[in-house]
Amino acid sequence: MSDEWLDAPWARAVMCCIADPAADLDSTKAHGWPEWMPLDSAQSDPFTRVRLGRWLLRGQNDEPSAIIDAGAAPRSRLALLPSPDAVRLMRLAGAWVGAAGLTRLLRTTHIAAVRADLGEEAVAFAHEAALLPRPTAELMSAIRASDNPSAPSELLHCGAAMFGLAIGDIPQMLRTRLSVRCPAPIWAAVVETCRGDKAGEDAFYAIRRLVRKRMPAWSIWFS
Repeated sequence: MSDEWLDAPWARAVMCCIADPAADLDSTKAHGWPEWMPLDSAQSDPFTRVRLGRWLLRGQNDEPSAIIDAGAAPRSRLALLPSPDAVRLMRLAGAWVGAAGLTRLLRTTHIAAVRADLGEEAVAFAHEAALLPRPTAELMSAIRASDNPSAPSELLHCGAAMFGLAIGDIPQMLRTRLSVRCPAPIWAAVVETCRGDKAGEDAFYAIRRLVRKRMPAWSIWFS
C-alpha cells in the first residue's frame, strides 16, 4: 500500500496494533515474564507495555508492513477493532445464533447464566435478533452451531468462530497479536477460524450487519 493509508479512518488502529500489542494482554499468555516486574505495573505504564509487547512477539519474523497491507481488506480490518468492542460483537453474534432459544428462556437461573456469558446487551438483543434473517446453513455449519444451541458458553464460542471467519486469512503477525488478547479462550477460537472461504464471506456480511446496527462508530471501516 502507498502512504495513502495514513489518511484512512483505521490508520490509528493499525499503528496501535503494531506498536502496542500488549494493550489487551491476557496475563496467562505472559509465560516467563520477569517476576520482578509485575504484569499489572507493566501494562499500566505505556513505555513498559511496549517492551512487554516486543517480548511477547520475540521470534516473529513478519514485517509490520504485513499488518498495514492487511488493512487494505475490509474483512481484515475487523482484527483492528479495539478488543472490548470486538468481544461485544462476538456476544451479539452468539445471541443472534441462539436467538430462538434465548427468547424462550423463562427460568431466572437460566437467564442469569446467559447474562454471565453473553452480557446484558446480548440477552436484550436476542429479541431483536429473532426477527433478523437467520445465518446461512453453511455459516451455521462452519461455526459448529446446532439449529438451536442453548448453552451460553456454546453461543459465545459460536460468536467467536463467526468473528474469526469474518476476519478471513490474515498475516501470522496479526494472528499472534490476537492470540494474546483477553479473554484468551475467546480469542483462541477467533484465531482458529481465521481463514478465507465462502462461509467466511457469509460471516463477514453477518458481522458487518451487527456493526451497522449496534456500533455505528465503526461502520465506516467496512463500507
